[in-house]
Amino acid sequence: MPGEGPNRPLLVGDVPGRQVPRELLVAPALEHRLEDLLVWPQHRQPVDQVETSRPWCEAAVTLFADAVNAALAMRTEEADTVDGSTLVTARALTESREDRRKRRRKIWALAIGLFFFALALAVGIHGEWIIALEILLVGPFGAGIIAFGAMGADSVYRKWYLPRHGITVEAGRVGNAHVLGGRFGTYVYTDLHGVSRSVYTRSSDPTVQVAYHPNKPHFVTVCGTRSSTVGDAALAVVLLLFGLGVEGLVITLAIGAFLGRYPGY
Repeated sequence: MPGEGPNRPLLVGDVPGRQVPRELLVAPALEHRLEDLLVWPQHRQPVDQVETSRPWCEAAVTLFADAVNAALAMRTEEADTVDGSTLVTARALTESREDRRKRRRKIWALAIGLFFFALALAVGIHGEWIIALEILLVGPFGAGIIAFGAMGADSVYRKWYLPRHGITVEAGRVGNAHVLGGRFGTYVYTDLHGVSRSVYTRSSDPTVQVAYHPNKPHFVTVCGTRSSTVGDAALAVVLLLFGLGVEGLVITLAIGAFLGRYPGY
């Protein structure tokens, strides 16, 4: 690689193994290729034996080398360290229990909606479009009522089972939460494994008694009076019966439409 001026130095870096020392070897401008100079130290021709092809200024090259070496010495390991922690994102490979519950609810809602849509479409193609519209509107409503009744029945079962066979602890109030449009108090309890868990209930007390399953600490209920448990059980039964009645009416209308029982309806 030829030099472009009589005072232009050619910088050769010494590479022992894999480490590059922060020292600058000064050599005159040469009529050599870069491959001839970037070789292992044991194969490199000593600097004092390199034949120069052009005159060069030793003082200028030495001054330049000292300036470069001083600049390299000012760099520290901290300056060379790159912190890439801000570029790292962590993502859980397994979904949480709450995410899994939400995903199942969405799947069930989509499946029920598609079922009644297909049923209404079949009735409409059969010629009963008014009945098809009624099925499309009333069917999902009845399914929602049944879902609320099932949730109530599950809550009643927990209130009966966990206080008798579970672990009862005290939960402290930490704030408020809005669940399904209602305002609930947020209470936190600690299970046997030392994990803090939340429970929601309509209460303004600073503490409440909760009971949870020893093998499933997330399976929890707020301990209430027997009268409140009976009331919740009655409401759950009413919702379940009403929802089942609505769905029975929808199925009856669909069967009647297929059998031609509503001509000109």
